[in-house]
Amino acid sequence: ARERKAEGRAEFHDLLVWARDMLRDNLEVRDHFRRRFSHLLIDESQDTDPIQAEIAMFLAEAVPGSGEDQERPTTWEQVVPDKGKLFVVGDPKQSIYRFRRADVEQMQGLRNRMEQAGGRTVSLVQNFRSQEPVVSWVNHLFGNWMGNGSREEEGAYIQAPYECMSHRWNAATDSPVGPRVWALSDVEIPERIDAVRRQEAREIASLLNQIVEQGWQKLDRERTDTTGKECYAKVGYSDICVLIRARTSLHILERALEAENIPYRLESASLVFETQEVRDLLNCLRAIDNPADHIAVVAALRSPAFGCSDVDLLQYYEAGGRFDYMAEPAAGRENVVREGLNVLRRFHEARVWESPAVLIERFVRNRLLLEAATMHPRMREQWRRYRFMVERAWQFAQAGGNSLRAFVKWIDDQIQERVRVTEAPVPESDEEAVRVMTIHAAKGLEFPVVMLTGINSRPGNAARNLALFDRQRKSIEVSLGSGKNGFTTPGYEQVKDRERLMSEAELVRLMYVATTRARDHLILSLRRSSLGNSNRSPAHDVSNFLGDRPDLWQPAALQLLAPPGEDAGDESEASTVTAAPPEHSVEARDAWEHERRKLIADRGRPVFTSATALSDPTEEDKPEQEGYQASEPWRRGRAGTHVGRAVHAVLQSVDLATGDGIQDRARAQATAEGIPEQEGHIAALAQRAIDSNIVRRAVDSQRIWREVPVAAPVGDGFLHGFIDLLFEEPEGLVIVDYKTDRVRQEELQQVADRYRLQGGAYAYAMSKATGKPVKEVHFLYLEPEAEVQLEDLEGAMRAAEESALAQLGAATI
Repeated sequence: ARERKAEGRAEFHDLLVWARDMLRDNLEVRDHFRRRFSHLLIDESQDTDPIQAEIAMFLAEAVPGSGEDQERPTTWEQVVPDKGKLFVVGDPKQSIYRFRRADVEQMQGLRNRMEQAGGRTVSLVQNFRSQEPVVSWVNHLFGNWMGNGSREEEGAYIQAPYECMSHRWNAATDSPVGPRVWALSDVEIPERIDAVRRQEAREIASLLNQIVEQGWQKLDRERTDTTGKECYAKVGYSDICVLIRARTSLHILERALEAENIPYRLESASLVFETQEVRDLLNCLRAIDNPADHIAVVAALRSPAFGCSDVDLLQYYEAGGRFDYMAEPAAGRENVVREGLNVLRRFHEARVWESPAVLIERFVRNRLLLEAATMHPRMREQWRRYRFMVERAWQFAQAGGNSLRAFVKWIDDQIQERVRVTEAPVPESDEEAVRVMTIHAAKGLEFPVVMLTGINSRPGNAARNLALFDRQRKSIEVSLGSGKNGFTTPGYEQVKDRERLMSEAELVRLMYVATTRARDHLILSLRRSSLGNSNRSPAHDVSNFLGDRPDLWQPAALQLLAPPGEDAGDESEASTVTAAPPEHSVEARDAWEHERRKLIADRGRPVFTSATALSDPTEEDKPEQEGYQASEPWRRGRAGTHVGRAVHAVLQSVDLATGDGIQDRARAQATAEGIPEQEGHIAALAQRAIDSNIVRRAVDSQRIWREVPVAAPVGDGFLHGFIDLLFEEPEGLVIVDYKTDRVRQEELQQVADRYRLQGGAYAYAMSKATGKPVKEVHFLYLEPEAEVQLEDLEGAMRAAEESALAQLGAATI
């Protein structure tokens, strides 16, 4: 903020903070504006953050008499507003912007200050939007969920109190598809949430067609009949709004709508960013900006802008081509890949001379993206998405942006901070299409039919915040690390619990906002998973939406709609999805994507097994794991316990001939592992190894290696491992494996048998990798001190090979 101010730049938040600071700290400025504005009106005050509230209170300050010279308040909590000067309108039940501190607590604080100054509160409960069935259902459900509001012991408000609404519209109709609340698929299935979302999307698409085909009724508020009675009209696609709670299900919903050939458009900027067309265009812009970003280059070539298939890309690569348009092109005939790379290079060179807006608009025209969209059944929606990106580029240019890289970063920032994206619909009023938007984007709008989806989305386990702000105590609570290495301030858990309660309360308000967007029909998509239901808030549990009043809602039975011109048959037969040709169905695409992901996973990973995996040790013994996958690279190849890792680290670096420095290294490794109290024990175990006969032999051989990684091909895969100590004598190689397991003397042979395949695998891999014979494998146990030589080494090597082949075979099926 200081840098922006010094450079003469300002963000919206800067303007708020500077204005607040000026009114707070400069009484001359405060009095100037206080006299200038005789009345202040704050509308939608539930969306007002504390800084905006501070500005309003300073401007509304009451100063008795001439009083400018008297002591004046320096905080807004101390300000007494002038009676009749401040007028506030808001609905705390619609407070859904906690991420910017606009919550019920802030609004209640503003209300309290005004009432202390002699103000009064008037409740406006008349609803002019929704019909009686919707209002009655909302009153009953949220009256139970919100009640009289809630507050903590310290007085901080968590939930807004609920006041029942009165309906304005109650136009009677006997139609079976007249206004009401509908429950779609109130079914709990034992499937993962992605499968539930796919099923839900298919049912939503089927119901949308059914609504239009059956002529569901909406109140026509523009006309009445000859007796003055309200008239009804049929619902069209443009009367329907699908509200989604989580963007994660958007692509699934899009596919289902396209499979049913339902026209739709995305009504908010943050949703447009999620579409494939915008992602493809961004990949092209990234490739144009940075020729070294080969992933973006390949993604651009595969996009509709160039239309290169995977076969084209493979043939180009196998012919010696590189996906670097600045490099010398591969020899050979011209093809679509070379042509695409040439186009990217020309636009890369032009980016220096053209603004991002001009370049992007020219790229869309040059690659005929608008023309290509005419082959799509929803070409107007694709046109709108391309225009959206061009308009964003012009906005960026008007704000002073002048480089393609900065524009792409700006868009990426908006995608990453999508909750802060301006939810501005791009109107297409002449298009008959279902509107799809987030609940936040729908705030303040209304629709004849609202379909609320994604209720089955449960909040994930959010990452642990490093710092939480306790605004009641004006303190910061911190939590770093975990377990013995963790640090947490005393009040962290209490503030974290309060944050959870506040988030759950806001979710209830978010559902209130969603359900009150409906004028005539409110449809709740209630299909859900029975797996992992551990929710705490009522709005987290889908089944709670039906409440305990079945008379207030009605099931929305899906019917199999026959194609136009065919007999629909018995309409009482219910179906969850309209039939579709197998080759074009959503199910077929899902199956194809599943097989594709599986094939890429199987072919794109190295197939290997480790020596320790062959031994299949029990968890109870906690053996050493050479494949230990930790974030600390120095742990790879060492034991799986803190003491074991420390001992291995000491033996890897200490002088095995003299043992010099063993105590210092033991102290360092004990500290690194977080077990400083074990320093003496670590040094003693390492000394036992140095004093052992097998290590003395290794030192005498003068051909010695420590912590040796080894790998050898086995079938179509690889067998790998880490050898603690390897030395060479005239007759062949000798392998030593340190063991820090706590084992009783009588158990040594049993434990050695368990490690037989591991020792055989080391010998097999080393002999294959070096071509030299391995004559011995020794397990050196340090607790108690004992040396165990692997018997029947040849047999152990054959058994290890067979076991590795079996495991690799299972891995590649």
